[in-house]
Amino acid sequence: MYTTFFGLAEPPFNITPDPRFVFPSQRYREALSALVYGIRERKGFILLTGEVGSGKTTICRKLVHDLQQEDVKLALILNPGLSELELLKAINDEFGIPSYHNAKKGLLDELNDFLLTENRKGTNVVIIIDESQTLEPSVLEQIRLLSNLETENDKLVQIILIGQPELNDTLSLPQLEQLNQRIGVRYHIQPLTYEESIDYIKYRLQVARAKVDINFTEDALKRMYASTHGIPRKINVVCDRALLGCYAVGSYSVDGSIMNRAISEVGVDKSSGSRRHRARLNLPDLSPVKQQMRRVFSGYSLSLIIILLIGLGVVAFAVGTAIYMASVKEKHDSGLIEERIAAQKPVALDPLQALIDADSKDTSETVPVEGSSKPKVVIPVTPTPTTEEYRTRLAAAPNWVYEHRNISLVRVNNKEAALTACKLSMLKMWGYHVNMDVVSKMDNPTTMDDSNETFRYITVPGNLRKILKYNLPVIVHLKLDEKDKASLRSEYVVLLKADGNQIIIGDPLWGVSTTTVEALDKKWLGATAMFVDVEQLGSIARGDRNERIRSLQQLLRDYGMPASQITGVYDVDTCTGLKSLQNFYGLPDTGSLDPLTLMIVNSRIMREGPKLNNAVGW
Repeated sequence: MYTTFFGLAEPPFNITPDPRFVFPSQRYREALSALVYGIRERKGFILLTGEVGSGKTTICRKLVHDLQQEDVKLALILNPGLSELELLKAINDEFGIPSYHNAKKGLLDELNDFLLTENRKGTNVVIIIDESQTLEPSVLEQIRLLSNLETENDKLVQIILIGQPELNDTLSLPQLEQLNQRIGVRYHIQPLTYEESIDYIKYRLQVARAKVDINFTEDALKRMYASTHGIPRKINVVCDRALLGCYAVGSYSVDGSIMNRAISEVGVDKSSGSRRHRARLNLPDLSPVKQQMRRVFSGYSLSLIIILLIGLGVVAFAVGTAIYMASVKEKHDSGLIEERIAAQKPVALDPLQALIDADSKDTSETVPVEGSSKPKVVIPVTPTPTTEEYRTRLAAAPNWVYEHRNISLVRVNNKEAALTACKLSMLKMWGYHVNMDVVSKMDNPTTMDDSNETFRYITVPGNLRKILKYNLPVIVHLKLDEKDKASLRSEYVVLLKADGNQIIIGDPLWGVSTTTVEALDKKWLGATAMFVDVEQLGSIARGDRNERIRSLQQLLRDYGMPASQITGVYDVDTCTGLKSLQNFYGLPDTGSLDPLTLMIVNSRIMREGPKLNNAVGW
């Protein structure tokens, strides 16, 4: 239902064990390695345990997929609620063994012959039994007897028991001590950590080919982890319901309130599977503390218990009286207290002031909107980084070109915030970390402080075809017709990709869409570009001598522009080279580094910055 709304190719949080969505956490890799080690080293019995929804079955499916690529015969038992005889029949059926017997001895003989034949071929034979905690002790004992099928050097069959933690309780029974001792490899899957849970969500969104940033605020993530405790299946259920909640209210960001509602709707199972399991098997409570308390309290007489209850009643009466007297005094002084609080209470800051993570103190301010008493928030950006710091930021995503799995489109709900959203998208493309916690709450007209030394926004003259020559993402101002206005499309979009006649744009209200050069050109009103003066060329002038000018001269020579010598001096030859570049792009041939020329030169010197396509050359 919500996949189209979020630009998803498929639901990202299905609870089916799809190997494509397997998140390669450290615990997952360790569990899989333990299973593979036990099989290859022929350890006999291998035990994998984990809480409900921790990913045991998913790991099992992945293991089966990997084993099919090796010389391994495999029997997978997914419904272990069988009797001893039924289990033997199921195993033989999985191996394709023709059965002519209906008794345990005959079935075991057939299985033994099969195992000996495969052993002579050098084939490893594996039996995987999922949900093993449901097996009765008598069936587990029958499984132990299978391990007696061996040669002098090798175990003929490797048996993997997969189950919930209460399987350990069953194995601790005296009658299963021999089986417990034969387990050669044990691994318990721990829940995901908080950081891993965040990465898990991002990973599944990526596999589902999300075309936009589906943001989970920090508050939402903390609430999610507090309710799921890092159990993958619970994370899937809660996040699936949270995205449905976003769709219902038309939001592109999962905040704390949406997550809270999702958690309450899906519920959390607080029952103890281990406690239910003990009751089923009539096992004693193994907790020493609980048994000690039971022994202590069982020795008290009825009269002593009555005395204790009377004492508690007296204490409760005294405490209640004190609370009542305190409340009377509080009500008496409430008027004065409220007045003082009102006088001292600070004015709440608009959450948009935190949109851009800053490395120093907040420099935001508000200015009045023309014709309105409502303030327009001016959003600060990060302080100017050094050239090296900036290159480090871009190193995480070099040569940014739009792909379905790599996009930085910021989505909002209010058309008045569309331009700001486009600018934030541009910031993300250029390596800036944008704090998304409050993007979905852009309900007021907003603007950004463009007078920042780190980056520059400039108006780019010309039509679409001329803009495409620059090979840089830009913000496009569109002329909307009545149909566009009725469908609440934004008049500001981000030009994301150009491939021949095909253009991909990002609408902060609607998401990603594909159009043509002709169709976009008809609605074209103008464009704004963003660039970063990494080499700080904007501060040089004719006659200057420095290394930055040498970089400029080297660039002009590399791209075939006239520059006779690399002298490091901003001389006549350098001006001639710049004029050739300006003529190539149809710019005024001033020979100086005006903003448009500066943008093009910086983008070519950097080479790591965002691009519309991977075309080589100017």
